[in-house]
Amino acid sequence: MSDVLQVKQKSKDIRNDEINENSTISQINNKNRAIKKKNGAIIGLSIATGILALSTIGLGIGFGISQSNSMNYQNSLESVYKSNFYSMLDSVNNLETKLSKTLASDSSTYQRKTLLEASKNASEAEISVSFLPLSQSDIQDTIKLTNQISGYTSTLADKIASGENLDEDDKATLEDIEQSIMQLKNQLNEYARKLNSGVSILESSMEIDSNSNEFSKALSLNGDNSIEYPTMIYDGPFSDSVVNTTVKGLKGNKITKTEAMQDVQKYFKEAVDVTYESETKGKFETYNFRVKNSDEEMLYVQVTQVEGHILTISGAGEEGEQSIDIEQARSIALDFAKENGVENAEIVWSDTIENDVYFNIAPLQSGIVLYPDLVKVKINLTSGTIVGYDATSYFTNHTTRQLEKGSLTLEEAKAKVGSDYTVKQSRLVLSPLDYNREVVCVEVETTKGENTYYFFYNASSGELENVLKVIETDNGNLLM
Repeated sequence: MSDVLQVKQKSKDIRNDEINENSTISQINNKNRAIKKKNGAIIGLSIATGILALSTIGLGIGFGISQSNSMNYQNSLESVYKSNFYSMLDSVNNLETKLSKTLASDSSTYQRKTLLEASKNASEAEISVSFLPLSQSDIQDTIKLTNQISGYTSTLADKIASGENLDEDDKATLEDIEQSIMQLKNQLNEYARKLNSGVSILESSMEIDSNSNEFSKALSLNGDNSIEYPTMIYDGPFSDSVVNTTVKGLKGNKITKTEAMQDVQKYFKEAVDVTYESETKGKFETYNFRVKNSDEEMLYVQVTQVEGHILTISGAGEEGEQSIDIEQARSIALDFAKENGVENAEIVWSDTIENDVYFNIAPLQSGIVLYPDLVKVKINLTSGTIVGYDATSYFTNHTTRQLEKGSLTLEEAKAKVGSDYTVKQSRLVLSPLDYNREVVCVEVETTKGENTYYFFYNASSGELENVLKVIETDNGNLLM
């Protein structure tokens, strides 16, 4: 308890100090507030923002400012990092408490209350994480963890609201989540003690080793934290399926920073300012840019150094009256993906949350939808611009495959579904499954009552490989 009180007091002290910081800190905090307004939209596509927080370390040298100003900037940046670190710690401490209360209670009303609070705490932790100088792999894993916890606890709260009770599987999953959060909380508290003794987040993040850094290592979770959560449908049921560990979709020549800048300017014709930020090393080597649109939208864009494709876009959309409809957004998404090298593709999933519409685009080969090669696109309906894009799965996995359609026909697959299900459509898909398998399946979309289910039958053997159920929530649709 004393650790938590010390942490909260330290967080308050740092926030008080920030009031007197120079204009640099004010600008960074404005960026924080803008992203917090779009809490729901940050999920899955906020990874690039967190990565780019690390890249700002070298800006003092890049812009040729004086050593004194550079030191002031570093002090300001350190203060921002500490503020977000303590905010994350507060959120994680609160999250662990809410999970414990949920598991200890037998009251459905109270469980729903604590689950909704836990979902909010997880979302708050996710925002703080995105502004910490974590390495690429660590920030992806941590954002995924907080994202999934937020979605899962929200789903359980909706389940209780519909009149159901938490079953043993729900409670077992919550217990697994609680253990992971307790481990993360302990590591955060340990690092908080180091900060109190004078350790610098900025300096720790600069100690790079094997594409990671000392700050990331201090906070990364150890052991097996593989917990089954629902997947946000706008991230897609297979959007996290990076089957290959090596990049298969980029085999061309390496471009220069200048050429990458020209590519960004070509893709963002409405941009009023494009600024080079840094390079990222790792599985993907990228040039990173900051793009300001004419409507004041601020985007962070990663361009692959090989072939010069847009890898990710991260930003917050506008709020206000919609200027485009869903069909126009579909055309924008498909045209952008095609221009960026994604050929012969179609939209396979979509969802709308507030003023943003999310699309999953998948390429086809011989009429088979390639789920492992998904591209995610987020379009703001107010400005009509792309404010989110993620092609990491596509460029990791995409290649020409030797695919067999199998002997199972679409009609035979439909007949396998129970008579109490209404079949809406069926299609051939390449489905990523357990043990890094890619299997051609017949996907059958069905409804039963008010629920939607997807059945995946092996196209060769006819065996059922997977079933997904759509759960509707206020924050989008979930697949379980």
